[in-house]
Parts: sequence; C-alpha cells; structure tokens
Amino acid sequence: MFYLRYEYLSESFPRCNVFKVRDNKELLHYTIHEDLSSIVRQSSEYPRYEHFFLLDESRFSFFRCDVNHIFEEEITIHTLNELLKEKIRETKNNHQIWWEVVMSHIDTIFVDWQEKKFLIWQKGQIFFRLYIVFLAKTSLNIFDSVYGKTLDKKNINLIPQSLYTLLFLRNNLKKENFVLLYITESYAKAITVKDGFYDWIDVLNLWLGSLKQMYKDNWVVQYRYKEYQAIEANPLAKELVVETLEFYSQLFCKRLLEKNLGGMDIIVISPITKNEHFIETFNKEYRKMSNNYIVPFHHSNSLNSFGKEREPEDMDSLVFVNQEDKIRKFILWE
Repeated sequence: MFYLRYEYLSESFPRCNVFKVRDNKELLHYTIHEDLSSIVRQSSEYPRYEHFFLLDESRFSFFRCDVNHIFEEEITIHTLNELLKEKIRETKNNHQIWWEVVMSHIDTIFVDWQEKKFLIWQKGQIFFRLYIVFLAKTSLNIFDSVYGKTLDKKNINLIPQSLYTLLFLRNNLKKENFVLLYITESYAKAITVKDGFYDWIDVLNLWLGSLKQMYKDNWVVQYRYKEYQAIEANPLAKELVVETLEFYSQLFCKRLLEKNLGGMDIIVISPITKNEHFIETFNKEYRKMSNNYIVPFHHSNSLNSFGKEREPEDMDSLVFVNQEDKIRKFILWE
C-alpha cells in the first residue's frame, strides 16, 4: 500500500489531495486543507508505507541533455552512473544550479541509428536524451526537517505533479509539443512541453475565481453548474452564459498571447472542462489566433478510475496510480 499526496500550492487556500492505494488497487481519496509542512509531518506517522508527493512544478528545475557518443564497450550500470554524474556536474556548473537532483530519466535511444528500448548492454554509435530534475533546497528542507536526509529514504518520493501526465499525453497523442493548461480555484498555470519535456512554466491570473465573479456580474450564477441541455433549453440563459464565457476566453487567449503560448494544441486539466459551453467558446477564440485546438483532458479509456467518476483536477493523480511501471520508467538518483 502507498500514499499519494497531490499538492495545491496556494498561500490563501492551501490543500492537499490524498490518495491511499491498497495492494488490490483500491483507491481511497480525501482532502486535507493544510500547508505542505503539516502534510509532511502527518505522513511521518505512517513510516511502514511508501509515500509519493506530487509537488508543484515551481519547486523544480528541468534540464535535457542530448548525448551522442561512440561507446566501444557495452554500457553497464556503472558506466551509466558515471555519465549521469558528469552530466549533472556540467548542468550545475553551466546553469549555476545548487539544488538537489531528485530524478533523471532517459528515452529516445538509438544505437547505430536503430531505435532501442534499453540502454544497458548496448555499444556502438549511441544517441539518447537525458532529463535531469532538480528540487529547490527550500522545498527539500521542509521534508528534511521531518525525515532527516529525505533523499536517502527509500519510501519517500518527491515528483513534479504533472510529470506522468506529460509523458502519458506525449506517448498517447504522439505529440512532442503542446501546452498543459491547469485552471483551478486558486491559480492557473501553463506548462509548455517541447521535444517531449518541460520547456517553460507560466502562471496566469485567470483562475476559476475570476470566472465566478464574471458569472456574478452578469447575473447568471445560478447557471454555473447547470447541465448543457438545461442551458440550451433557455435561450436567454444561454446567451448570457456564452457571453460570459466568451469574455473569459478572450482574456485567457490574450494572456496566452502575452506569454507567447499560441501555436500549439492546448490540453486543459480543470473542473471547467465539464462545461461544454466553455470548451466550445475557448476553442473558437483560440482558433482565431491559431490553427490549433483546445482539448479537455478529464477522462481516458486507458485509465482506471477505480469505480468512481473522478474530478478533472484529479487527473494527474489518476495517471500516476495507473502507471504499473512507475518506478522502472525512471532512474531515481541516489
């Protein structure tokens, strides 16, 4: 059994979604409205279990290195570890990074121009992509104050919250470039994915609280949670709702342009994806400035929802617990 804690980073509305996953894949879910320090202290009360923390991406730095080298002898674990140390040292020196490495990941492997799944025991002309993830020391200190040397603890895992969703979408959409757009009650952030990995993270000032206020200003609060069919059946309500969403979408597109986020498909992860009028109007406004699409991500035939309809904002956690090979996909730095 393991615990998965998904952080919602907010000074005014801190909370953490906790998923307790049993061996039989039963998933229990609850929310704790406390800050990360309190959540970490509570996790220490269960030392026998494995703990995964999906932390906000702002706590991490992401780097990609393309390695193209002739290996005269077969690559071993020792060879790979030495290479990792060298690349980590180069990255720290070149970018003045003094944070701690929490994870590295290798993919896109070619041996003598033939694609391969594994790097160990290969030799010849080898190309692969190496991704290195650093965690800010200020964030690590929160865990170290409870666990001591956290990175030495085998049962404590610190992971960027969108990492598995990013890889899942990249592999399933067969796209290397897109934008992950999160819209929650307390923040909105856009994660630009280029060449299949993190490129940039932007915070936008149009979260769901902004839309709530627009509904109030236009006297349509009572229709915020109405079903699509109910709104369609009332022409006046539909007109007011669509006008509100169009204004919100126009502002969002303006912010996206200011951040140079146009030109790629946008995948929205948010409770608002259940609002079909929003997706329609957002798509219409976005296509005015781009030939790309807004795609809601709140379900997938390849994901187990554990016998319950989950909220769109739970998608990162669901993707994670659905990954049976979640540990083997990564080389966790020790």
